[in-house]
Amino acid sequence: MSLLHIGNAEIAFKKLGCAGPVIVFESGLGNDMRGWEEVARPLSAFARVVLYDRPGIGRSGPRRGIEVLLASTVADELLACLHALVMPPPYLLVGHSLGGFYMQAFARAYPSETAAVVLVDSASPLEPPGVFGSTVPLEPGSIMAAEEAGFAPSAAAMLAGPPFPPVPLIVLVATDHGVTSDREALWQEVQKQTAALSPKGRLKVVQGTGHFIQKDRPQVVIEAVLEAMTITASTESRAG
Repeated sequence: MSLLHIGNAEIAFKKLGCAGPVIVFESGLGNDMRGWEEVARPLSAFARVVLYDRPGIGRSGPRRGIEVLLASTVADELLACLHALVMPPPYLLVGHSLGGFYMQAFARAYPSETAAVVLVDSASPLEPPGVFGSTVPLEPGSIMAAEEAGFAPSAAAMLAGPPFPPVPLIVLVATDHGVTSDREALWQEVQKQTAALSPKGRLKVVQGTGHFIQKDRPQVVIEAVLEAMTITASTESRAG
């Protein structure tokens, strides 16, 4: 683990692998990079992997003076990190839960920097307002509260802004969230709609898994990322 200074923020990051495309991982609400280890290490045999903690999370320094964290801020910070690390685009973006929401913001803002996107039981700007969100009380002033507060305005901005780019998009969705059947069905429908954001989108239902698919079934996530890599390489070969 190393530290990188972006603006006033001290950001903890880890790089794995020596060659190949660049895969970037984004964690969910309040989660740090350690949740990706079972997925990232095997993939580092085929690619360069970047893991990091957003400011205020994990081993990164605090995030000061922000009560509402917008997805656009996270996307801009991530791009600045990747440029500082001299990681060449386009990037294969992998995000879980709120991290997947942030990766969608990145792809919309920086389509030329985006090779493909893999979403792991991801939040979506297509969610009905206020239906999904944290199920535990969040401490006022905490980074988790700031991230949660930024979701609604960020979703509105995404839907009003540039569209999701026509890049390979693999959406993994869990089936066991411990909620009512109606709520589960609604989540599945949101994931289906999210996959349809790209003409190259594909939905994969991962049976018998909870919200953290990368922990319950890490091999499924690895296979999805490798599939996205293959599709991207094939597209680049035809274009060349």
